[in-house]
Amino acid sequence: YKLKVGSSFRYYGCARPRGPVTALTKPFKDKAVKLVAAKAAYVAFTRRITTQDTVSVVDARTGRQKHGLFPPSIEFDTDPATPQIGSVRLNDSGEVAVSYTGLGGGNSTGSTTYIYAFDASGNEQLLDSGPARALPPSSLRLTGKVVSWIHDGVKRNVKLGEVSLTVTAASGVVTSGDVTTAPEGGLACHVAEAGLSGTCIGFYSPNARVTVTATGAANTTVSISGACAAVHAPVAGQATSVATCEVTMARARTVSVRFT
Repeated sequence: YKLKVGSSFRYYGCARPRGPVTALTKPFKDKAVKLVAAKAAYVAFTRRITTQDTVSVVDARTGRQKHGLFPPSIEFDTDPATPQIGSVRLNDSGEVAVSYTGLGGGNSTGSTTYIYAFDASGNEQLLDSGPARALPPSSLRLTGKVVSWIHDGVKRNVKLGEVSLTVTAASGVVTSGDVTTAPEGGLACHVAEAGLSGTCIGFYSPNARVTVTATGAANTTVSISGACAAVHAPVAGQATSVATCEVTMARARTVSVRFT
C-alpha cells in the first residue's frame, strides 16, 4: 500500500495471511520510488540514486531489505528521462532477474537490452544482450529458478547459478563452419562471413569444464581464441578440419571462431 504521510509517501505491506503490517520503504517525495514487482513475501522497488536506477528487494515479513542492487557496468543514456531498467522479476526466494536498457552499439540509434540475474546471495550474472528490437526487455520471465526471455524470436532459458559461454565470429571469416560444445548446454552455432546463426550462447554449471569444437570443411583453417585457444590447418585425407579446446566456466566466457 502506498500511503501519504504529511508531504511524503511511503509503502507499507504485509505477508499474507496474518503477517504484521510493516514499512517497506523510507518516506519519499513524488514518484521517486516505484513498486515494480511482487512475488510471495518479496517486493521490488526502483529508485534513482544520483544518476543510477537501483533495485531494492524487501521482505514484507520483516520490512528488511534482502537485496540492494546498483546497475552493472553498462553505458546508459545520459537523459534522466530514459529508463535504465526495462523490467524486474522475482521468485519465491526473493531472487531477481532484471532487463536493463543501455545505449545501442556501433552506429545504431536503437537501445541494447542486457539480461542479468541475481541469486539469493546477490551474485550477479550476465545472461544475454542484444538490440532491443531483437531482445524485448518486457519478454523477461522468472519461474522458480529458471530465467527466460525472447531473443530473435526464440525463447531462451537458463537456471539461476549457471554461467554463459558465448560464441562470436572473429574478424577475417571467409568461409563457414559450426561450433558445438560438450556438454551441450544448448549451444549449436553456425559461423559464416554473413554472420552468426543458430544458438550462439550456452549455459553451464559453475566451474564445469566445457570442450569447444569448431568444425569446418576439409580445406579450411579453423581458429579459436578468447577463453581458450586452438588452431587446426587442413590435413590431406581428412574429411573435415576440426579445432578443439577446453574452457573452465568460472565466470561468463566468450570464444571467437574464424574459418579461413
